[in-house]
Amino acid sequence: MMLVAAQPASSQKTGRAQRLAETRLERWTSPFSEGTLPEQFRIDSISVSEEKREVNVYLPVASSYNPVREDTHTLLVNSLRNSLGRKFAGYTINMYSNGFSLESLIPNYFRHILPEDATRIMPEGIERPVLVNRTGSESFSKGLESRYIALWHSHGYYFDQPLDRWEWQRAKLFGSVEDMSVMAYVVPYLVPMLENSGATVFLPRERDLQVNEVIVDNDRSTGASSFTLQAPAEVTGSGPGFLFSDTLFTGDNPFMMGTSFRITGGSAQYVPDIPERGWYGVTISYPRFAGRSGKVKVRVTHTGGDTEFTVDQSLGGGTWLWLGSFLFDSGADAVRGSVTITGYDGSSALVDAVRFGGGMGTVARRPSGRVTSNQWSLNAGGQQPARDTAAVTLTHSWKMSGKPRFLEAARYWLQYAGMPDTLVYTPNRGRNDYNDDYMSRAEWVNYLVRKPDSTGMTGMGIPVDLSFAFHTDAGVTPDDSIIGTLGIYSTITNDGRFPDGTNRLASRDLTDIVQTQIVEDVRVLFNPEWTRRGMWDRSYYEARKPDVPAMLLELLSHQNLADQRYGFDPRFRFHVSRAVYKGMLRYLADASGTDYVVHPLPVTHFAVEPVEGKKVRLSWQPVSDPLESTAEAVSYRVYTRRGNDGYDNGTPVSTTSFVTELPAYNTVYSFRVTALNDGGESFPSEELAVGINPDADGTVLIVSGFDRISGPAWFDRDGMAGVAWWDDRGVADHYNFISTGDQYDFERRSPWTDDDNAGWGASWSDDEGRIIPGNSFDFARLHGHSVMAAGKSFFSVSDEVFTAGEFDLKPWCAVDLIFGEEKKTPSAYDPGKSDFAIYTPAFIHALIKLHDAALPVFMSGAYVGTDLVMAADTGISGVVKRTLHFIPRTGHAVRTGGVTATDLASPAFYGKLEFNAGKSDEIYAAEAPDAIEPADRQSVTAFRYTENNTSAAVMSMGGVRSFVMGFPFETICSQMERDALMRQILDFLLNKQN
Repeated sequence: MMLVAAQPASSQKTGRAQRLAETRLERWTSPFSEGTLPEQFRIDSISVSEEKREVNVYLPVASSYNPVREDTHTLLVNSLRNSLGRKFAGYTINMYSNGFSLESLIPNYFRHILPEDATRIMPEGIERPVLVNRTGSESFSKGLESRYIALWHSHGYYFDQPLDRWEWQRAKLFGSVEDMSVMAYVVPYLVPMLENSGATVFLPRERDLQVNEVIVDNDRSTGASSFTLQAPAEVTGSGPGFLFSDTLFTGDNPFMMGTSFRITGGSAQYVPDIPERGWYGVTISYPRFAGRSGKVKVRVTHTGGDTEFTVDQSLGGGTWLWLGSFLFDSGADAVRGSVTITGYDGSSALVDAVRFGGGMGTVARRPSGRVTSNQWSLNAGGQQPARDTAAVTLTHSWKMSGKPRFLEAARYWLQYAGMPDTLVYTPNRGRNDYNDDYMSRAEWVNYLVRKPDSTGMTGMGIPVDLSFAFHTDAGVTPDDSIIGTLGIYSTITNDGRFPDGTNRLASRDLTDIVQTQIVEDVRVLFNPEWTRRGMWDRSYYEARKPDVPAMLLELLSHQNLADQRYGFDPRFRFHVSRAVYKGMLRYLADASGTDYVVHPLPVTHFAVEPVEGKKVRLSWQPVSDPLESTAEAVSYRVYTRRGNDGYDNGTPVSTTSFVTELPAYNTVYSFRVTALNDGGESFPSEELAVGINPDADGTVLIVSGFDRISGPAWFDRDGMAGVAWWDDRGVADHYNFISTGDQYDFERRSPWTDDDNAGWGASWSDDEGRIIPGNSFDFARLHGHSVMAAGKSFFSVSDEVFTAGEFDLKPWCAVDLIFGEEKKTPSAYDPGKSDFAIYTPAFIHALIKLHDAALPVFMSGAYVGTDLVMAADTGISGVVKRTLHFIPRTGHAVRTGGVTATDLASPAFYGKLEFNAGKSDEIYAAEAPDAIEPADRQSVTAFRYTENNTSAAVMSMGGVRSFVMGFPFETICSQMERDALMRQILDFLLNKQN
């Protein structure tokens, strides 16, 4: 690599060779077609050295925005050589852009002929202890073990001092805001992917969505929580530690307000008083510097059992350290909910507070005595400091955000997490929270990396490998084409070197590899025209300031409808996150000279089937990744839960089936499966369940057919465009936490005047902070509970297994088909195709088999009629009429969830019930349930919607009985009502009603 400064030809003695070269290159055009690269290659100037026999070609800075490969470089050189002609046949042609030779812009990872640039390779000899290791977990030798990654998702809710108010940093558009929306990539997808491959991931924002928070501490605990030392624990030293406070003011550091100590022998037990049952992230803390520290054992006791970790207390102290998320019951019960910390073999352990849940924001703000103006990130840290405004009279009250902590900006989490103030979270000394926020994220990375001094306040000594800032951009295209993906890095600081001597072009390597992976994957899976924007070498604070290789990603435009149609789709978010993970993995493997393996995709074709007695057989199939040859499953892990408890730690399995004996009869057991290889562990499969009643006179087969996850419906016509939330809100993957509220401005011409009046796309704010349930992929368990309450046994299979031609129907007395919000949805991968249709040819064939086998059927779903209309196939409609005995009436039956049995359905069905058609924290909403009508004289309306008396369910008393509901069974709000209805359904189907 050679760093040069462009030397225009006019500044040199112009000889004959120089003039000839200029003439011959005057009309040179790039060999690359327009639109194939972010920026076209063009010549800015040239210089010719006859003495060195060199032609130096200087390209504009914008040329360095392009990805450069060896074949790119070769093609450009050959094109220039052809234009220069025979006169320059023996000359070396060098190209430069942005002060770098074009060759040097080729990442090491993409070099096959050129030698690697050794200055970009990670230094050797750096200690890489594993900070947190889960006992019994596999070793991922070709994954991300011993790798430390600092990353974050965009902005967050912050305090605007001049306005004396908390607000978002961006405008609310299309039902979300960038401050929230990027979190939907990072928290449910990217972070678990990295952790599943062995990485330790640090975030400067709260990652737990649990709005409750429980603190257990030796100083002060919440509720009836308790902290106890268990004999023969002996306190052998003390120091500063965490102290719970419901409000943090300017300068407060909760990790310096309390006490912590060292114990020798025995253990410390933390028992939380959980306010309500749910999933709680468990984070622990211990003092940073209290003499020599080593490894300790941490046991988390939860409803799924005990999960143990080894924590290396030689680093990571003085802040919150994430262990995982676990299901806890309400109340205080050490047997079902506690954390125990013990030193190994009688050695000492450092103890401080343990935290359960993320909680609400506790940092209070008011305008400071002097407020600093907002400063653009690109200019921050330059020669011109931000301008102070006039002094503010301190008559304002202190104000907290009133939001869950996971919505707040990094500046506030970092204060709560014990970071030093001016060194990390308020470099502007409390005068401007906006500037502090984006600066604090980068300063936090450096604080993680820097070696600690004797006070412990200069750094933590974490060997962070890379920094990653995940954002989306603004901008609208007039033709609504894709704006696409931009990468930003910086080589400007410290003569182009990091403090450890590594060349800052390592940041370009990281940026290029990750951006390439994203764009290539998106083009294959979603849109072949996805735009690759440039790679900017610019001084954005989040790209320039970290002392490790850093990338700032602008994935897409949150302001552009074409981009956000993808951005709101969970399938897109999963695959983009997987692309980022793969890019990081490739970069780190190349920079460290190691091999890599990508962890597998989730398994499919899951089934739980009977063997004999309490023995059951689980089976599944691995899924090959068409984009990654290394992502093949080598082994598996089966996780089990009892009833509504949490999952255990899993059982390793080497094949694609597993026979196990249930511990007890008359109990629901649920399972899910992951795939593993040397690179890591996949995401889990859907959850299937089983319950065996030895006295049951029949066994029900539950078919899990609700696979759909998707973004909301959209429309674009006559100058109006946006989210058609009234038609279909989409289906979240487990939960949606990024909604601000419904879009209300659909006029494309509406101008933005302020973030409070954002124009086209502007949205309400009544959903902010809500965790909206989606497809939790565990409805077989919920249906199964009600089946067992009706006195029957049950097994469950995925719809992929059920619709396989060889599936055996003999063991079953009835079939329960779960279709939730399944319906034909435009494919995320091919606009000309669709996904998630109910009435596929395979399903129609299965219906005919059920009918021919005289098996009664219960089917429920919000779109069982709508999807039949969308199929637009008279043959399919005929089969449905003959086997399920209903016809569709309307796809928007009601907006409320009341249902009443009809007189015609008596005595088989009776009573009233409520299902969720609006807002619930417990179950997804059926916002557009179907009205369906009887198709023949053997069928009648069993239930009607109370809102308008349209038909909600159809029962058929023909030769093979059926019962079909136009709303999902699982959305019935009450467990008692679900159990009662399931009993009525099964008694009717099996002709056992009184």
